[in-house]
Amino acid sequence: MRRIVSRTAQEVVAEVDVASNAIPGRRDIALGAAILPNAIAVYDRVDYIKVIPETGISRLGGASQHPKGYQQFEVMAYNRGVDNKVNTADDIEVGPVSVTWSVEEFPERFDDDDKRFVGTLDSNGLFTPALDGPNPERKQSANNYGNVWVVATAVNEKDSYGKPLVGKSYLVVVPPLFIIWDKEMAP
Repeated sequence: MRRIVSRTAQEVVAEVDVASNAIPGRRDIALGAAILPNAIAVYDRVDYIKVIPETGISRLGGASQHPKGYQQFEVMAYNRGVDNKVNTADDIEVGPVSVTWSVEEFPERFDDDDKRFVGTLDSNGLFTPALDGPNPERKQSANNYGNVWVVATAVNEKDSYGKPLVGKSYLVVVPPLFIIWDKEMAP
């Protein structure tokens, strides 16, 4: 450790040196008698990001007595690990990175327009579904259900071509939950 930058009862910020030839991986941190296993990652760069969950489900609601089903998305950055290949067992989870969030159409039929009606995604990755329907703005006054991609675009992490790293999650926005099954009352 080079030096302790700051310390409180809950947090210690330290400046450390890492050898240029250090093998990538997770490392334990020891400070006095306290040991935190796998506390930090040693890596040279972020190679890819993943949106979690990889598949999400949100439920329409709110215009009737049926509650909305929100979906929270997060992003996790990874390093390729010792084998130098991405998406293998030795990849190192680096931690969250700054991203911008967006929604893209998941094309499954001609003239698909789900992106416009299913709901909104905020800057923290929280998806808020639209009101349940029917919606007179939609073809045949359909409900606001549909399928979209939730996209995280890294703010600072780039690929080997200098383009921002991107991760996607498939989101299904379903009709409201009309019946709530109670296990106590099930036959």
